[in-house]
Amino acid sequence: MSKKKEQSFYELARPLLQKYLPPYKWLVVWGIVAGIVAAAASGFGLPVIVQKVCPVVFGEVPAPEWLTAYLADYVAPEDMPTFTLIASALIIPFVMSLRGMATYVNAYFLTRAGVGVVRGLRTDMFARLQWLSFSFHDRHQRGSLMTTIIQYTQGMQLQLVQVLNDIVVQPLTLMAAVAYLIYAAATNHESAVLLGNLLISCLCIPLVRYVGKTIVKKMRQALAGMNQITANVEESLTAQREVRAFNLEARQERVLGENIREFNKLLIRMAAWQSALSPAIEVVSALALAYSLYRGCGDGLTLEAFTAIATAFYFCYDPIKRLGTVANQCQLMSVMIGGFNELLLAKDETPEPEIPVTLPEPVKGEVDFENVTFAYDEENTVLHDLTVHVPAGDIVALVGPSGSGKTTFINLICRFYDPQSGCVKIDGVNVKDISRAERTRSIGLVSQFAALFRDTITENIRVGRPNATDDEVRQAGDLACVTEFAEMKPEGYNLMLAEGGGGLSGGQKQRVSIARAILKNAPILILDEATSALDMKSEAVIQQSLENMAQSRTTFIIAHRFSTIRMAKRILVFNEGRIVADGNHEQLYESCMLYRSLYDEQVKQATSNQERKENK
Repeated sequence: MSKKKEQSFYELARPLLQKYLPPYKWLVVWGIVAGIVAAAASGFGLPVIVQKVCPVVFGEVPAPEWLTAYLADYVAPEDMPTFTLIASALIIPFVMSLRGMATYVNAYFLTRAGVGVVRGLRTDMFARLQWLSFSFHDRHQRGSLMTTIIQYTQGMQLQLVQVLNDIVVQPLTLMAAVAYLIYAAATNHESAVLLGNLLISCLCIPLVRYVGKTIVKKMRQALAGMNQITANVEESLTAQREVRAFNLEARQERVLGENIREFNKLLIRMAAWQSALSPAIEVVSALALAYSLYRGCGDGLTLEAFTAIATAFYFCYDPIKRLGTVANQCQLMSVMIGGFNELLLAKDETPEPEIPVTLPEPVKGEVDFENVTFAYDEENTVLHDLTVHVPAGDIVALVGPSGSGKTTFINLICRFYDPQSGCVKIDGVNVKDISRAERTRSIGLVSQFAALFRDTITENIRVGRPNATDDEVRQAGDLACVTEFAEMKPEGYNLMLAEGGGGLSGGQKQRVSIARAILKNAPILILDEATSALDMKSEAVIQQSLENMAQSRTTFIIAHRFSTIRMAKRILVFNEGRIVADGNHEQLYESCMLYRSLYDEQVKQATSNQERKENK
C-alpha cells in the first residue's frame, strides 16, 4: 500500500487563507508595502550609511559634490564644513526613523489581519461543532475539542502574526542586502568574497529542514499531551461530586501530574531543538564572515568597504536565521491546521437535506419506525429491525432494563443519529428529509439532565419559544411549579443563574426544563426521565401539568418509576434492542414476564421505602 503524501504547509493553509483572508486584503497589502520600505532601509540603506556616510562624518572623505552644491546656495563658505557634517549625520536618524516607522506599520497591519483570520476560523469551528452529529461528539473527547478551539487557535494566532511579519520583511531584507553585495562586488570587483560567503550560507538549508522535521514530530506528541491534560481537567471538574464522595482527589492529582510531567519533557525537547537552530546558523555566519575577512584583507579591501560588506552580510544571515524559525513555525502551524481540518472537514453524519420536505400543516405528530436497525459502532447493534407505528396523540411509555434501547429509540426520533438501515418518519415524512429547524420546532424534549445556561430564569424558559412574551413565560412557569421557588428570591424570574444552572437545586433545574417544554408546545413531546430529579411531592404536583400537556400531542415517556407512566395509554417493553411486548398495563402484566418482574420489583421497592419511613 502506497504511503499517503504529507501535505505541505502551503497546501494546508491555502484553503483557510483563501476563505478568511480576503476581508483583510488591504491590511496585508499596506503591510507588505511597509515591509518593503523597512527591508530596503535595513538591507540596503544601513550598509550604504556605513560605507558612504560614516566616512564623511569622521572626515575621512569629502562630502559628495551634489550635497555641497546644494548647500552652497544657503550656507556661507566658512560654515560649510559644519553644515555638511550635520547634513551627513542627519541621514542616519532619517533612515533609522523610516525603518522603524515602516516596521511598526508592517507589524500593526499584518497583526490585525492575522487576528481577523483566526477570529473567523475560531467562530466557524465553534459553529461547526454545534452542527456536527452526536456520533462525532461520541468519538471525540470534549477536552480535545476545547483544546482545538481555544488553545490551537490561540497558538495559531501568535504563530501566524509572527510568520506574516517575518515572511514579508525577512525575504525582502535578504534581497536588499544581496542587492547591496552585488552592487559592492560590481563596483569593487570583489565578487570572490561575495560568492564564497553565499556558498557557505547554503549549509544552513539542510540544517533548517532537519531541525524543522524533528520539531514537528515533538510538536505532534506535545499537542496530544495537551489534549490529554485538558481532558483530565475537564473530567475532574465535571465529576467533582464523585471525586469528593469517593476520595479521589489524590488519584486525580497523580494522573494529571504524570501527564504534565510527560508534556513538560516534550516541551523541553522542543525548546532544545528550537534553541539549537539559531546558534548553529550563527556559527555558519561567523565562518562566512571570517572567510570574507581573510579574503578581503588579501584582496586589499578598505576598512569602510569591509565594514559595509560585513553589515550587508549580517542582514543576509539574520533573515536566513529568522526564516529558519519561520519554517519551523509553519511546520508547527501545519500540525494545528490538521486539528482544524479534522473539525471543519468532518463528515456530518446527519446532514441537512438538500431539498427539505415540509411537514403537513398542522403537524399531527404521527411517528413510524420501519425496519430500523441502529448501532453506535460496528460491533454492538442497539436496535434490531424495529417496526412500530405510533398514531398522533398517543401517550406511549417506554420501559425495559437499562441498555435495552429506550433512549436510542428517542434519539432517532430527534435525529440525533441516523439508523444504519430502515427509516424513521414523522407524519409520513422521513426525518432525514425534514430540515433541522422544522424538526426541532415539532419536538419538545425534557431530558434527565436539565441543561440550563448562564442567564435569567426567564430566558432559560424562553429557550423553548424565543418570541414568547413574559406573561407566556410566567404561565409556563406556573404550570411547572417554577413560580413556587422563583418568588422566594428578590429577583424572581430575573434571577441570574450561574454556569449549568448554578444557584438552583436539581429538582428546580428540572422544573425550569419542564416549563421550557410547556412553553414550546410542540406536537411531539418526549419525557426522558423528566421527573427523576424531583421529590415525590413535587413529582405529584407536576405530574398533573405533564398529563394536561400530553393530552393533545404525541407523547413518549421514559421512566424507571412506574408511577410516572401511569398516564400512558400504551406501553412498549424493550429488551436487548427489540420491542418484546406492546399493550396497556393490564395486558402486559398478564402476558409479559419481563414487564411483570420490572413492575413487581418497583412495587416491592416502594413498599420497602414506605415501611422504613413509618418505622422512623
